[in-house]
Formats: sequence, C-alpha cells, structure tokens
Amino acid sequence: MTHTRRHFLQAATGAGLVGCWGDWSALCRLSLATAADAEVTPDLVQLDPTIEPIVRLIEETPREKCFEMMTGQLKAGLPYRHFLAALFLAGLRNVNPQPPGFKFHCVFVIYAAHQLSAEAPVQERLLPLFWALDAFKQSQAEDVAQGDFKLRPVTGTLPSPERAWSEFHAAMEDWDEPRADRAIVSLVRSRGANEIIEGLWKYGARDYRNIGHKAIFVANTWRTLQTIGWQHAETALRSLVLGLLDFGRQERVNEYAFEDQSYLANLRKASEAAPRLPGDWSVATANTGATTHLLEILREGDLNAVSDEALSQLVAGKARASAIWDAAHLAAGELMMRQPGIYGIHTVTSVNGLRYAYETSADPETRLVLLLQGLGWMAQFRNFMASRPAGLKETRINELQAAEIPAAPDKAAVDIFETVSEDVTAAARQAFAYGQKFPATAAFSEQVRQLVFTKGTDAHHYKYAAAILEDVANVSPVWRPHQFATTVYYVRGRQASDSVLMQRAKESLATL
Repeated sequence: MTHTRRHFLQAATGAGLVGCWGDWSALCRLSLATAADAEVTPDLVQLDPTIEPIVRLIEETPREKCFEMMTGQLKAGLPYRHFLAALFLAGLRNVNPQPPGFKFHCVFVIYAAHQLSAEAPVQERLLPLFWALDAFKQSQAEDVAQGDFKLRPVTGTLPSPERAWSEFHAAMEDWDEPRADRAIVSLVRSRGANEIIEGLWKYGARDYRNIGHKAIFVANTWRTLQTIGWQHAETALRSLVLGLLDFGRQERVNEYAFEDQSYLANLRKASEAAPRLPGDWSVATANTGATTHLLEILREGDLNAVSDEALSQLVAGKARASAIWDAAHLAAGELMMRQPGIYGIHTVTSVNGLRYAYETSADPETRLVLLLQGLGWMAQFRNFMASRPAGLKETRINELQAAEIPAAPDKAAVDIFETVSEDVTAAARQAFAYGQKFPATAAFSEQVRQLVFTKGTDAHHYKYAAAILEDVANVSPVWRPHQFATTVYYVRGRQASDSVLMQRAKESLATL
C-alpha cells in the first residue's frame, strides 16, 4: 500500500496519527522514540513512560532541527495526542510558571493551538502544533538564560488522603508553595479528576494581578488534560499550583495587591446570596436592559457596585446569569476596542477562562463566584488600563454601526480581513454587519484560522482567536454581532506578511 500525504492527513483526523504506517519503515530509516531513549536524571520529574521519550527528544533537539525531527517521528507513527501531550509536558517540566505569563505562553498556547487545529481543514491540522513546538524551544532558551527552571520530584512527606484537601486549602491561603505542592500530589494520587478541578476553579479566579493568566492557566490545564489523559495530571497540576501561588498577598502588580481586588468581597457576597437564588438563575435567557445597565457600571470601574447590581438582579429573578455574562464579555471586547494591545487581549482571554470554569463547575456557589469575578475583573482591567499612558478611547460596543458588506458570506469575510490591515475600526464595523447578516460563522471563522496559521507570530494570535471565536457562541444571540466586531482587533490582516516559520512548517509537513 502506498501512503500519500492525503492518507496521512486523513489518519490525523482520528484519535491519533497512527493506524496504517507499516510501509513507512521501508521508505525511510526512522524509528519512534522509545523508553530506552529516555534516561531521566533523579532530580528531574519523571513523566509517563509513553511520553517521556518524545519529551526528551523535544527538550534535546536544537531548535533549528526540531521540525525535521518531529516530521520523522510522525512518519514513524507518533500519534497526534502524544505529540500534543509532549509539547505540553515539555513546557511544564522546563519553563518556570512564575510568573504565569511571558515565556510560559509556550504552555498556555497548547490548548488554543489544539482548539484551532480541531476546526481546521485536515491538511492544516498539524500547523499549530509545529508553531507551538518552535515556541517551546524559544521559551526553553529564555528559561535557561533566566535560571534554568526544572520541575523536580516532590519532596517531603505527603499528607494522608483524608487530610489532603484541608492541607491544600490551608497552604493556598498561606501562599505556601512546598506545602501546596505536597497536598496537590496527594490529591492526584487519591481523588478523582472532577473532584480536584472543582476545588481549583476559585483559585484561578481569585487573583487578577497577572492580567488574568491564573484563570487561563486553570482552564487550559483542565482542557488539555481532558484531551491528553488524566495520567499526566500530577505534573500538570504541580506546575499549575506554583503558578497560582505567584506574587503572594502583599505584592502590588498592575495596580492591585491581593487584598484590594474584587475576590474577597465577591466570595462573601456569593456565600450570602447563593441560598436565595431562584432555581432558574443559570438558565440561558438574554436581558438587553440588564446587560446594558451593568455595562454602564463597568465603564465606571466600580467593583462593588457592579457585583451588587448583578446580585440584586439575579436574586430578584429579573435577570439570569447569561445576561450577566453578556455584560462581562461585552466589557472585555469594548476594552480591547478602547485600548488595543496586550491588556485588551487579556480582557478577552481571561473572561473566556472564567466563563469556561463557570460552564464546567458543578457547585452553585463556585459558579456564582466565577460569574461575579467576570464582572470584577473587567472593572479592574478598566481601572488599570485607564491609568496607562495610552488611556481609553471613547468607544461603546453596544452603539456599533454596521458597514456595507457583500451579499455572499465568503466574500464578506475576505473583505473584512482585507480591511483590517488598513483600518481596524472600519473592519470592526464590517464584522459587526457580518454577525447581523450571517448567523452561521463558518466563513468568518475559517478566515481567522487561515490568517493565524499563515501569519501568526506570537502565542496571543492563537489564544485570542480561540477565545473570541468560542465567545461568539457564549454570548446571547442578540450580542453575537458585537463579538464578531471584537475579533478583528488581534488578527493579522490578509495584507500582512506570511510567517517564515510557518512556511518552513508547511514545507516540512509536505514530506509526510
């Protein structure tokens, strides 16, 4: 049987990339990395034996040779899921999660790359992972220059399974890293996955100071583990806990210390309000009046006023949670419009992480805290961004005006991203019109993915695109055109130069 590139890519659409590779050994002298290739030093955390060999190859192969190495492994039968897992675990083992940002984006980007890959045409599905492979090698080099972090084996006596949760919560309250590390290991070894993640959602939501990366870290860790397997949880959650404990209580970052954020007040308010919520408080029902009113309060940056108003609406049964989330998503998009750039990007990606946590959590009080934090963080972002030299433009997302666009969705989508390079505001008006005219998102989403895959140059192109496209579906239908408009603020237009790196990736993958 002759294996063409089409056969290879068709195989990639399944659970993995392996299934019919018998002829490859005759075509080239390649071999899949095995456990014999993986001798890990005792002071380095040991990974699952099925993944350790490929992680070692990724760690040790020079950056300029990684595409060739990985293409060889794929030809030899490396499954897609093992490739994804190895990229994730290589970052966790080799890159310091403190602070959870900067070079650690090589870890944050993994699920976004997979998310965009899953929706892409089959012939393009490996491109995001090749981008992530190169991103890891860059982050690895930066980490070596900054101290060469390695995730080590856990040390000390683990708490008993019966005491693991109380130890974990106490350690997190005290910002005690070694104690929390031992407790999370005990939990992974004795408790179920759903129970553990339920206990982590609030910790991702409690601290905005690194512009939302902690919530993103929790959400993306869980989502990635759901894809690659819970057997990798111990390594992933140990890194996660380190990231969650960065900064401590007193350090002031991005205008806030821990104590003066929205979390402690929202935790108390949620505890008091949860028993009084009507049974249908979380039903998906839009309320444009309530959403617009909350958006006005968010524009003032009043953390307490916005949470009080949201709870008043919820308890009285005047609005449901979806209307509150609509305000948070609109506020995030509006802040991106008012100050495009790194902070605006993270208004969108952080509220996306909080929303995912809310949709996944099974505990009503935790869900309420996450909802209130969605509002609280947008108020904090507003206050911080207003203090930056660039200031905030006077833009109101709920007052957008539609532009004229072609009648065909494919042509309309192309025109939007032709305009982006010249006038992002005009492109936003076109995108708003697209959302009004075409409820189906396929042509628009495909344009975004194509531009990220061919022109994306940093992790935020992947993260932002994955988050905003997901949030088009998260908001109530009446607000979806507004989410479309937000999309264009961090996608490189069709006139931007193609990525040289991704051209190399295409050439390498063409040999499969």
